[in-house]
Amino acid sequence: MNTFLKISLGFVLGVVCTIGVLYIIVATQNTEENQLQEEIRMKALKNLNQSFADFDEDEQRNIQSFELTTKKGIVKLHTYMPKDSVQILMGRPQSTDINDYGYGETHEVWKYKGTNKYVDEFTIEFINGKLKSVNQFKDH
Repeated sequence: MNTFLKISLGFVLGVVCTIGVLYIIVATQNTEENQLQEEIRMKALKNLNQSFADFDEDEQRNIQSFELTTKKGIVKLHTYMPKDSVQILMGRPQSTDINDYGYGETHEVWKYKGTNKYVDEFTIEFINGKLKSVNQFKDH
C-alpha cells in the first residue's frame, strides 16, 4: 500500500471515529436533560398535589386552568397554584412587582418574555403566594 492511501485511510477512520464519539456524547447529554426535566415535572406534580390538598371547598370549585405556549413548550398552570410551582414550570421571571396593601393581602406580579424579546408576553398575578390570574399579550 502506498503512503497516500495509508494517510487517506487514517484520515477517514479518524473522522468516522470522531463523529461516532460526538454522537455518543450528544445522545448521553440528551438523556441527562430528559431525566432532569422529568425530575422537575415530578417535583411540580408533587407540589401541585400538595396545593390541591391545601384548598378549601370554595377554592376547589373556582379553579381555572391556563395553558401557555412558551419557549420551553406547553406549560399548564391553574389558579391557587403556589409561586414555587409556577417558578419550577416557567423559570425565573424577567421582572417582579410586589405590593402589600395591608388587609392581609400581598399582591405580586411576575412578567415573562415569550417569543417577542421586546414585549412581556406573560403576566402572572399572585395574591398571598397563590396564583390569581394569567394574562398573555398577543401581537395581532
